Amino acid sequence: MNSSIATPSTSSDSNLDKPLCTEPSGSDSVSSPVARRPIPRKGHTKSRRGCFNCKRRRIKCNENYPECNHCNKAGLDCEYPANIIQAAQRLNQPPAPKDAVTLRSTPGNFTMSDMRLFHHFLITAYPHLPVGADKIWITVIPSFAHNYEFLIHSILALSASHLDAVSSANVAEEALSHRILAMKSLNDALSHPAKTRCESDARMAAALALAFQSSHLRDGLYEFLTMVRGCNLIAGKDQLMNADSAFHAFRAEGHLATMQNRLANSAYCAISPDHLDRAAESLEMVETLALADWERAFYSTLVQTVQHAYNDPVAAYTTFVTTYNIPSTWTHEEFQTFIDPNNCVAQILLAHWIAIQAILTPILMFERLGFQGVNAPSAFMEWILNIYRSLPASYRSHVEWCRTISTYPFHRFHGALKKRQLEIYDPAFNGSLQELTNGDS
Repeated sequence: MNSSIATPSTSSDSNLDKPLCTEPSGSDSVSSPVARRPIPRKGHTKSRRGCFNCKRRRIKCNENYPECNHCNKAGLDCEYPANIIQAAQRLNQPPAPKDAVTLRSTPGNFTMSDMRLFHHFLITAYPHLPVGADKIWITVIPSFAHNYEFLIHSILALSASHLDAVSSANVAEEALSHRILAMKSLNDALSHPAKTRCESDARMAAALALAFQSSHLRDGLYEFLTMVRGCNLIAGKDQLMNADSAFHAFRAEGHLATMQNRLANSAYCAISPDHLDRAAESLEMVETLALADWERAFYSTLVQTVQHAYNDPVAAYTTFVTTYNIPSTWTHEEFQTFIDPNNCVAQILLAHWIAIQAILTPILMFERLGFQGVNAPSAFMEWILNIYRSLPASYRSHVEWCRTISTYPFHRFHGALKKRQLEIYDPAFNGSLQELTNGDS
C-alpha cells in the first residue's frame, strides 16, 4: 500500500524569498532588506486510518465509517482494512459493564493440524453466502475469530468436514471434535445477550459455519435445519441487517437484489419442464395428507416455487429462499414436531424440499457466480434416501419421485446450462463449478 503523502505546491514556498515590506518606489532613502523570520507552516493531521480509495487517491480521508465523505460524493464503494472496521465497530458500542468478562485478545493454543484447517477454510472452505461477499469470510470474520471459542471451533469444524469431502485427508474425527466444542460454547454464549456488535457477528458466523458443515454430514439434516433456524433467529434478535454488521449483505437489497439481477440478465437458468411436471404431480399427492396449518404454509411455498420455475426464475428463487425462513416463524414445539423423524408428513415435505432444491440447480448455481472457494459434495441426496428408508411402506409412494431424483448424477439437473456456456457467461465459473458440470459437453 502506498502511504506517501502529496507534498505542497512549490509556488507557495517561493513567496518566502520576497520581502515582507518594502519602501515606496519614490523614496530617496535606500535601505538594506529587512531580515525576515520564516512563516511556520500550518500543521495538519495525517490520516493513517483512512479507506483504501482515499489512500489510493492520496487525499485525506475523514475516516467516517462505514462510508467516508469522499467515497460518498464520488459514488465509490468505501472499504476499510479489517482492523479499522473492527475498531470503528467497537467505538460505536456502549461501554461494557465493569464486571463483564474480558475476551481474549490473543489467539488460543493451535496445533499444526488446526493451522492447516484454518488455512484450508480461508482458501477454499468458507461459505458462499452472502452472495458476492467473500471478503466477509476471508478478512473480517478471521480478524476476530480467535476471541470467540465457539467461532474458531465452528470454522475448524466446517473446514475439516469440507477437507474430508474433497480429499483423502481423513479428518472426520477432527471435524466432529471441533463441532462438539463449537456447539457447547455457542449454546453457552446464546444464554445471554451479545454485548457488542462484534459478538453478534461472531454468533451469526458460527451458526452459519455449523449449518454448512451439517450439509456434509450423512445424518446432518435435523442439525442443518436447526442451525438455519438459529441463523434467522440470531439475525432478527441482534439486528444483523443494520449497516454496522458484517452480515449487512444479507439484507433484501443486497443478497436478493444481486441474485435477481444475475437471473434476470441470464439466458442460462432454464429448468427441465419434465422435472417440474413430475414435481408438481408428486406435490399433488402430498396435498391429500393431513397437514397442520404451519406445515401447509411450507407446502404451499414449494408449490409456488415449482409454478414460478417454468418461466420466471427470479420469482422461483425469491419464493424458494423463503422456505429457509419459514421455520423461524414457528413456535419451538412446532419446529420440534417438524424435525421429528416419526412425523411422516413432515418427512415427506422435507424430501420434496430437498428434491426441488436439486432440480433448481440451474437457478441456485448463480449464487456461486464469482465464488473463489471450492464446492464440496453435500449429503442432501443421502438425506432423501434416509427419509425413504425410514418411512413406513404405506407412505413411500409419496416420496418415490424424490427417491428417483436422489439417484440422478448431479449434472443431469443443469438444463440448458453447459460448461462452455458457463465459461462464456463468466470466466469465474471455469473450474469453480467443475463438479456440477462433470460429464457435460
